[in-house]
Amino acid sequence: MSSLKTGHIYSGFQVVQEEFIREIESSVFTMEHQPSGARLLFVQNQDDNKVFSISFRTPPGDSTGVFHILEHSVLCGSDKYPVKEPFVELLKGSMKTFLNAFTFADKTMYPVASRNNQDFSNLMEVYLDSVFKPNIYRQQEIFEQEGWHYELQRAEDELIYKGVVYNEMKGSYSSPVTVLIDRIKKSLYPDTIYRYSSGGDPQEIPALTYEQFLAAHSRYYHPSNSYFYLYGDVNIEERLEFIHQNYLKSYNRDDFDTAISLQQPTGMKELVAEYPILATETAADKTYLSMNFVIGTSLDRELNLAFAILKSILMDSNAAPLKQALLESGLGKDVFAFYSDSMIQPLLGITLTHSNPSAKDDFLDLVRTTLSRLAGDGLDEKLVLAAVNSKEFELREADFIQYPKGLTYNIEVMKSWLYDGSPAIHLEYEAVFASIREQCADRYFERLIETYLLNSDHCSVVILKPSNTLAADKEASIRQQLAEYKAALSPVQLGQLVQRTQNLLDRQSRPDAAEDLHKLPKLSLQDINRSVSPQVPTQEYMLEGIKLIHHELPTNKIAYIKLYWDTAVLAAEQIPYLVLLARALGQLETAAYSIEELTGEIGIKTGGIRFQNEVFGAGKDSQTSYQPKFSARIKVMEGSIGESLKLLHELLYGSNLDNFTKLQEIVRREASHMESVLNQKGNEIAASRLLSYFSDMGAYEEKLGGVSYYRFIRELADGIDLRAEQLSDTLKGVCAALFNKRNLTLTVTGTSDIYAELAAHLAQLDIQNRQVEPKPKLKAQNLAGNEGFMSASQVQYVVKGYDFTKLGFVYSGKMQVLKKILSLTYLWNTVRVKGGAYGGNLLLRRDGVLLFTSYRDPNLQETLAVYDQAYHFAESFEADEEEMTKAIIGTLAMFEQPLSPSAIRRRADRHYFEQITADELQRERNEIFSATPGDIRYYAGLLKAVAEQNFFSVVGNDSKMKSAQAIFGSLEELVR
Repeated sequence: MSSLKTGHIYSGFQVVQEEFIREIESSVFTMEHQPSGARLLFVQNQDDNKVFSISFRTPPGDSTGVFHILEHSVLCGSDKYPVKEPFVELLKGSMKTFLNAFTFADKTMYPVASRNNQDFSNLMEVYLDSVFKPNIYRQQEIFEQEGWHYELQRAEDELIYKGVVYNEMKGSYSSPVTVLIDRIKKSLYPDTIYRYSSGGDPQEIPALTYEQFLAAHSRYYHPSNSYFYLYGDVNIEERLEFIHQNYLKSYNRDDFDTAISLQQPTGMKELVAEYPILATETAADKTYLSMNFVIGTSLDRELNLAFAILKSILMDSNAAPLKQALLESGLGKDVFAFYSDSMIQPLLGITLTHSNPSAKDDFLDLVRTTLSRLAGDGLDEKLVLAAVNSKEFELREADFIQYPKGLTYNIEVMKSWLYDGSPAIHLEYEAVFASIREQCADRYFERLIETYLLNSDHCSVVILKPSNTLAADKEASIRQQLAEYKAALSPVQLGQLVQRTQNLLDRQSRPDAAEDLHKLPKLSLQDINRSVSPQVPTQEYMLEGIKLIHHELPTNKIAYIKLYWDTAVLAAEQIPYLVLLARALGQLETAAYSIEELTGEIGIKTGGIRFQNEVFGAGKDSQTSYQPKFSARIKVMEGSIGESLKLLHELLYGSNLDNFTKLQEIVRREASHMESVLNQKGNEIAASRLLSYFSDMGAYEEKLGGVSYYRFIRELADGIDLRAEQLSDTLKGVCAALFNKRNLTLTVTGTSDIYAELAAHLAQLDIQNRQVEPKPKLKAQNLAGNEGFMSASQVQYVVKGYDFTKLGFVYSGKMQVLKKILSLTYLWNTVRVKGGAYGGNLLLRRDGVLLFTSYRDPNLQETLAVYDQAYHFAESFEADEEEMTKAIIGTLAMFEQPLSPSAIRRRADRHYFEQITADELQRERNEIFSATPGDIRYYAGLLKAVAEQNFFSVVGNDSKMKSAQAIFGSLEELVR
């Protein structure tokens, strides 16, 4: 551990403060680099997953997205590493556990993480050189590629805009939720930086000039405006010396002001805006109504935590009173709330979806009267205690699925540090929880409602209406602007524009010089462990007639219990109802509890009970191609397992499935939710639909969340007033067939004490036991539907693929190296760099699935052609030993992510069901280590065979899809 002392200076960094944060078991050192003014925070502990980041305060002055474009662009080469994209080279050949960059509303962050010491040092060095010494000043093409440019390959062609960020934001602004949040900020912060789109509004991005872009970097990417962060088992003195000697010692302090001003209260503001829907789509019941409040500042830790809890009480739980009032009113079909505290002035938003503009006044009145009643009569004590307990359980568990733990703490730190507050306040929570608990009995949350909501002098209402013409009008306006601009150009200027386009294409096509690639820091295979990590000990038992699997693991006294029922006992027509069953359990009163009592009991006694549908691949001994499951997950502290099992039994056998009114509400909400999913996740929808063509597992999953499920739930919602009783009977039939001991596998992850406690209380589950007969499983038809689904999106999601096992190929770990190389070389260069899409990737699974995918893609047929030509890239693939080593290391990094106990449980369950052994994992790892360029060339045949099957699916812009109508088996609107 470090011996840093307060007041001492280490390589220019003076230790300003040291404190121990018990909640994260870390010593936190706050430092300042005396010559340059750079700030640095070191969170010291024994975590081997080390994190480094450098962040800058970047308050936007417009909506051109300059800081978003900078975030992309500085990672495109630097003084020391002059390759076109060192970021991609690191993705190819680093053992990173995280590597990315973020643009927030008021800051830009560049974080990396790795468990390998040398790799961690390499990542730090490349990122520091990128942010302080980028190639953007020497190569304008970087700005044009990542931001925007005029594209004109021939003088007679139509002039278009192109650029990665430009197309990314076109895709983002196709989502009504993105537009809604953007307009909420405009309504609440009309005089501050938060009124602007930091990501960039596609209508304004082309206003950004190269000179403005460079000026933004020169001004804001200065050490005096920087925030360094180091986390974990780091040799801090070595790291401080490296940062000082290589990057900071030549800088002096700059006292320019980047402080973010507060918005003065505005009273109640109203803003009306539009979002695009298809020209033929009905506009009825598609308005979003949102009431929004500014809540103090992010420097008030207790207020921030209290409002996160209050949002849960009012809007998130199954018994949330404001949510229930809004749903029962019939003013809309669904609701959601969000609390955003990553700004200096946090905001709470309460939104009603699938409503109409005429409902605005009733919506506002209902929110106010409900809040008034709750403040006056008092909140349900059990709901309050349950919400407080749930939030505390969440913080103590610290299961940050998406990010390394150290990075999540980094993001929390910035919520105060960026605004000149103590960087530690958002890491500490025990004293805050104690204060909140102490005040709960004295109308604490009721007073918050009165002060910050009912008596707010800083709030807004936003009405976001659908428009059948907005997308077409915007597209026509852009085309007209571009046509007029082109018409005003002289022949010489046209020639110059064609030449600029060619210059960019030449740069994109030109390979990096070998000597430049060699300058990048790298690992050798000797730095990598050749053995797989030890498997979690797993034992199988039979107790109380139930198959029980124990994964023995220290879990900080948390028991992770999962029950899996095999859904093969259900008929095909019953499968979509499993989604509704998962939604209904926990939202219905039971024989013993009202919904308020049930929600309180679950929140107080457990860390949550959740139902979901999951599908596993076939085990070696299985006679079928997949294993479909309906699951119940319990998180509970050691000592409370018995009570949690009683609650689960009550949910399974006591839920009132005859509550027709509640079932109608659930169906309407689910239909509304699925419509949002279709609008926001075109890539997932296209991939799901394609898999259903040729994968039995894909066909099953598509019935639970794809286009098929949307059609099912939409039809059910349209007639639910007359079909609620029928739905009730169907759900009862599903429960009767499903919840059976002979159909059940239970897994528990925890210590031997946790297992013993579960075993002692297992009888309390009292699951029925009877003979069951499996039904024929759903199967794919193996027909290329090649469907196109039209939406109001301004971009496409293009997916093509097939099952390679049906073509005679056998899975090997070498295929994962193919995936890495193809994704980060061929597809990156053709789909993203040249094509302008936000992303292109190859998905490859051990069960035979191979999918080419693109994300927020301006192209369609061009991208399909790229997929079809991938085999040419593979058959001519050459790589020297260094490049091949890099590809192998980058592939291995996918398997090196540190996992929380909960994540280890998820992986262990999958390995159990799919019968994946340590020997198989080791064989896969050995195959990755032994991959050669010849193996990549061999797989050219696989890529060609997959492409020739011609199975594809696309979600995208209606006019773009219609122009390519001849290639589709069918073309229809995604949402009607």
